Parts: sequence; structure tokens; C-alpha cells
Amino acid sequence: MTRLFQFAGVAFVLLGLAYLALPRRIYHFSPVSLSETQSGSSEPSTLILWTYRFIGGCLVVVGVSYLF
Repeated sequence: MTRLFQFAGVAFVLLGLAYLALPRRIYHFSPVSLSETQSGSSEPSTLILWTYRFIGGCLVVVGVSYLF
């Protein structure tokens, strides 16, 4: 069970780091972006980018707490 928690912690940290480092790229694969019917690629608002960064930070904290 300990290995499972360590694996989950590493996965959460990696996912969180992706959310922190690449919020625009993650936004373009989100359901909100995919459901838009505009022909051009729309840019996310600043609020959405900071929300993704906040989610990434929370995932890193949860992942690190699983590791220790």
C-alpha cells in the first residue's frame, strides 16, 4: 500500500507541475475549449489561467503530502 501512495504522490506532483508550467496548453484540451465552436483558437482569460495555476499548486501540495 505504501508503494501505491508513493506512486499516487508522484503522479499528483507531475500533474500539478504540468498545470503550473503549461496552463495555456492544458486549457486548449479542456472541455470548455473543445466545446467552443469558433474556428480560431481562443485565448483563455487571465482568471482561467490563474485558476489552473491554483489547481496545479494544490495538486503539488497533495502529492508532496502523499510522499512524506
